[in-house]
Amino acid sequence: MRVLMVSFKDIHYDARVQREAIALARAGWYVDIACLHILPDPPPELHDRVRLLRFPVHTKRIKHYVDQKTNRSIRKGVYRVVRTPMVQIAKDAMTRKHFATQLWELCEHACYDVVHCHDVHALGIGVHLKRKKGLTLIYDAHGLFDEKNEKRWEQARDHRAESRWMDSVDHLITVNELLEAEYNRRYPVISTTVLRNIPESLPRLPSEKNYFHQRFGLHSEDRVVLYQGRFTPNRGLEELIEAFVPLPSHHKLVLLGYGEWEEQILRRIEDRKLQDRIFFHPPLLPRKLLQVTSHADLGAVLYQNTCMTSHLSTPTNLLEYIQAGLPVVCSDHPGKAIVVGTYETGRLVNPRNITEISGAIREILSDPDTYLIGTHKARKLLQWGKEQERLVELYRQLHLARRERPEKEQEEEDIISIQPHLRQL
Repeated sequence: MRVLMVSFKDIHYDARVQREAIALARAGWYVDIACLHILPDPPPELHDRVRLLRFPVHTKRIKHYVDQKTNRSIRKGVYRVVRTPMVQIAKDAMTRKHFATQLWELCEHACYDVVHCHDVHALGIGVHLKRKKGLTLIYDAHGLFDEKNEKRWEQARDHRAESRWMDSVDHLITVNELLEAEYNRRYPVISTTVLRNIPESLPRLPSEKNYFHQRFGLHSEDRVVLYQGRFTPNRGLEELIEAFVPLPSHHKLVLLGYGEWEEQILRRIEDRKLQDRIFFHPPLLPRKLLQVTSHADLGAVLYQNTCMTSHLSTPTNLLEYIQAGLPVVCSDHPGKAIVVGTYETGRLVNPRNITEISGAIREILSDPDTYLIGTHKARKLLQWGKEQERLVELYRQLHLARRERPEKEQEEEDIISIQPHLRQL
């Protein structure tokens, strides 16, 4: 069976796509991944049966350059321009159309059995290929996309897109049972599978946590709280900074990531005179991230309850902290409590209550043993190996269903997917 995965990211950034493709390849299927080509770095080697179709999209490359290479004042000016609704609508439409057109042209004479679309941004491409070539369409929904974005025009755009295309979806994959129940309520005729976004475990945890101490010149007695992810509104960054004001000076905070909210964060740090206690770390690719994460003492996940996705989702960084052996201070939302509350991996707090956040950080860092026991238990029980079994079983069922189609329909299929010399772009 031949599978085309479609992701509106570069393969370097999308660890979930990498894991799923490798799992299917090890089970015997051939997987092509169509994605953006943003980073100049060579792509990761995944598996002999996994090949990449990376499409250059200039607007994404410019954004990456601005995020990674320019100084803060230039980033601030660029964000101010590109975040205006009219500019962003035009930019997003142009980027998606460019990507889709390139992929459709390349697939014109190719043959696949399944098109597996990651997120709503790729779903329209999958619907087109299903209608034109009769492929089985899998929608890998990482959240409720009519709820996920903060801006109303983005909510409306993604809601229209998802609602319009869901009738074409043959099977839906989502990231926890709560989101599965909500999708089942909205689209009761679509079969679903839960596939938690659990990263691969580290072979071993560091015996001495010194990476952040060496990088930022910290003292040996200092304890590091880590936030990793995008710097955007409603991630609890302001509340996390405020929570550090009453904490002792040997409690340090590292913000690992980037985003348009960086200037606001810097101003708040300066206003509270916390420059010597809060540090910025540039973003890391998934293959390096957990090694660095494991050198912190505590992870923070303080998403605000702004929409249903925030309420029901289990953020990837929560599962990354657990796999890196960190207890967490976490928003008391159902999608997070099903992990933190079930395994006792940390403290659930009201993400708007500064006093409660400060108290939870102080409690865990002063006496972490109870939470470390729960974290290590969760680390052993929440394994990608168990998740991928459900993915492989889903594809086995799809394979059997396609084999049962009429013989004439099967004989008309081409025996190749993308030509070998076109696979690596």
